[in-house]
Amino acid sequence: MNLLSLRRFDLNLLVVFESLMDTGSVTKTAERLARTQPGVSRDLARLREELSDPLFVRVRGKLEPTELARHLRESVRRALEAVDHALEEGGGFRPSESTQVFKIGTTSAVELLLAPLLHKFLETAAPNAGAYFFPAYGDVTPVEDLETGAIDIAIGRFDRQARNVTFFPLFEERRVCLVRRDHPLAEKRLDLADLADMRFISTINMLGRDNDVDNLLKEHGLPKRKFPMYVSTLSLAPFAMRESNAAITLPVRVARILASQFDLSMLELPAELPNRIYSMAWHSRWDQSLSHRWMREAVISMLG
Repeated sequence: MNLLSLRRFDLNLLVVFESLMDTGSVTKTAERLARTQPGVSRDLARLREELSDPLFVRVRGKLEPTELARHLRESVRRALEAVDHALEEGGGFRPSESTQVFKIGTTSAVELLLAPLLHKFLETAAPNAGAYFFPAYGDVTPVEDLETGAIDIAIGRFDRQARNVTFFPLFEERRVCLVRRDHPLAEKRLDLADLADMRFISTINMLGRDNDVDNLLKEHGLPKRKFPMYVSTLSLAPFAMRESNAAITLPVRVARILASQFDLSMLELPAELPNRIYSMAWHSRWDQSLSHRWMREAVISMLG
């Protein structure tokens, strides 16, 4: 589609397209958009003509997207979000009326700390808005996801060096180790040799990746840590730790939550491991956005 045809394109067709992708049904799309079925069918026909592709084919009574439709979906979703965002900003951002969804990329440990606080905050301040959490590496700035809008905000132990990304330091925190109460090393301050001997649980996104604990062991000529299990989210690890000698490492504030809920012992890590600074990152184009700044200030108040 060239620029001239794009200017003539009816953006309402994108709303129909997005709904058809969600529902796989003309009938359900008509109900969702308060339209008639013939009206939705006419819009689908216009979409097919504009894009020179069937977009959806009927398979066992359901509309299945073609390869082009699947390829377009993410771009259409982001375009609609951008339009919604621009309309909200243009009218002055009012949290109580906002329907915006804020996408946050972070580790499961930070998510465990932030999600309950943010949910309570949104219930009161912006009951029609939402927050979606997406997994991210704790020490790698997700520049591409911030650039494309896949996430709005990232939180982690970033080096704070990335083009067109703004960083704000949130907190400095030490990490600790959690084990079951009757673990053989319970009540002991761990040393590096202990870490090399122990069995750990981590999240699946860390599979094959070393962090500063692993790097420190390597510097001292000690073997890599053992990871017999990886879980989808850190909050599941305590269930496996109840009947094993497995351990997890995480920020002390998160550790206190899990220790109290699952009756775990919190052990200090070796003094050679420094505290880490957790920062919030976002693409610089959102620096002056009213809604984005409102969410950033909320995160700062909860984690700062």
